[in-house]
Amino acid sequence: MSPMNFNTANQTFRQLMGNGLLYRVPPFQRNYSWTNEEWDDLWQDISYEDGADKGEISHYMGYLVLQSSDNKRFDIIDGQQRITTISIIILATLSLIKDMIEKGIDTERNGRRQDSLQNSYIGYVDPVSLVSSPKLALNRHNNHFYQNYLSMVQG
Repeated sequence: MSPMNFNTANQTFRQLMGNGLLYRVPPFQRNYSWTNEEWDDLWQDISYEDGADKGEISHYMGYLVLQSSDNKRFDIIDGQQRITTISIIILATLSLIKDMIEKGIDTERNGRRQDSLQNSYIGYVDPVSLVSSPKLALNRHNNHFYQNYLSMVQG
């Protein structure tokens, strides 16, 4: 049996998702189940931070338990509901930015915003094939919906 290593780190969502690693919800995890109540709680946390100083801010939003055998791909053992919800919020933001670009609103800056959000939080899009390599994969019951939303936002 291989030895188990336990590490702890305080990281922002940007540090977690912007590190080039891949995250997966393993098949044994429950389906996505957050209701309006959990969304509202998370949104309150996000809104609280929006009013803080515009310097580097951090706010404890729970913990993630991750497991990896190669330190490149991680299974999300605990925290998948939060990480999925934050990813959905970022996809919704990308959709709004895409709409603004299509309407000709500040296209250059919004294009940079779109690229930055996409690459930092969602995944890499190959510039030649335009095929996306998402940073997050959900379980077999939810991944199809998530990937469809991702494709819709990118398309």
